[in-house]
Amino acid sequence: MGFVNLCLKFPNLDTMIFFLVFVLGVPYYLISNNDYETLKFYLPTLVMVAVTLTEAGAPNFFRNLYPLDNKTLSGFISRNLINLLAMGGLLLQALVLTHATGNVLLGLVTGLITIAITFPVAQEILPVFIREGDKWFRSLQIGGKPLHYPGNWHKYFLGLVFVVFLVLLEYLLLTVAVPSLMSAGRRSSNNNLI
Repeated sequence: MGFVNLCLKFPNLDTMIFFLVFVLGVPYYLISNNDYETLKFYLPTLVMVAVTLTEAGAPNFFRNLYPLDNKTLSGFISRNLINLLAMGGLLLQALVLTHATGNVLLGLVTGLITIAITFPVAQEILPVFIREGDKWFRSLQIGGKPLHYPGNWHKYFLGLVFVVFLVLLEYLLLTVAVPSLMSAGRRSSNNNLI
């Protein structure tokens, strides 16, 4: 209970720890190891992780990490810094792909897919998934007695599962669907030329 009391005394301590570890620490490690490939995928995932922590930690933890209502200055700054980093990663991903393949359409489609998954899906659907999953978990009973979940660990677990699902969906769309659609489009335009 010591950490809980400490976080309640210093309301933004959890947000500061998130920024130290996930916004400064992990990117510094990736950059120092020249792992820019992972970095460009990691940065958009920050939004998903921040949404999960904010929704699962409510009402005591991560209130100002990624609030949907932006009622506080610290929440506004935190949310927009995370959005800025995510947009930087998305832009880097699309530009590197465009430069590597010479195909602007491929870069554009990749950017649109990652933006759609990172922002609207993560910001709107992820919190609903966590809330509905929480209701379902709390409705479970064993022997007529409701199950007890210490803290909100089940909500963090649900959020993590959905984040992994979103990352896998993005990976499959970018590695399987987009290249096959692009090659089908090239074949179709070549047939039209004949």
